[in-house]
Amino acid sequence: MCQTPDWSLGDKYLRENAPELAPFVDKYAPCPLQARPLADYFSILLTGIISQQLPPEVSQQLLQKLEGLTGKPITPEAILRLTSEEYLAIGLNQQKIAYLYGFAQAVADGKIDMSKFATMTDSQITKQLLTVRGLGQWTIEMFLLLGLCRPDVVPSADYIFKKELQQFLHLPELPKRGMINKVTEPWRPWRSLVVWYLWQHANDK
Repeated sequence: MCQTPDWSLGDKYLRENAPELAPFVDKYAPCPLQARPLADYFSILLTGIISQQLPPEVSQQLLQKLEGLTGKPITPEAILRLTSEEYLAIGLNQQKIAYLYGFAQAVADGKIDMSKFATMTDSQITKQLLTVRGLGQWTIEMFLLLGLCRPDVVPSADYIFKKELQQFLHLPELPKRGMINKVTEPWRPWRSLVVWYLWQHANDK
């Protein structure tokens, strides 16, 4: 399991090195994010596959129905035991069924070894997970930030973060990956903390 960073160290760093962020630290600290246990990794990523291109309430209903068939936490073995007909009956389409099977098989075969994530870099984890059909950049970035609590994740595929960043830095348009990496460089190695603060600011509006 990955360790939760000491977010107070990040707050101190941002106050000293990025005073423009001090109002966010003052208002929203302390950050409550905690690394999730290893047993949850599979179901977190599986939820990401299920929820793609679906409203949150629909994906939540699908997940609850799936847990009714597999039990909690959802395991690769439980996914592989179910038939296509059982998946179709709860409302999943053929493409997502194929994605679920593929992901579960990759974990069961050891091609994706989540027990090694704690010793892998963010880029190593991202590269490995991108080999799984149905796992996109946004899902992986959210997993790194919210699941593993990696301290320096910049979710360049997240619209809310990009919109907040654009407004905060007075950028002429929504920033793309290259621009995001450039303008957030001064906040390294605590960019996850800044992302979380910007999310809180978005929620306040």
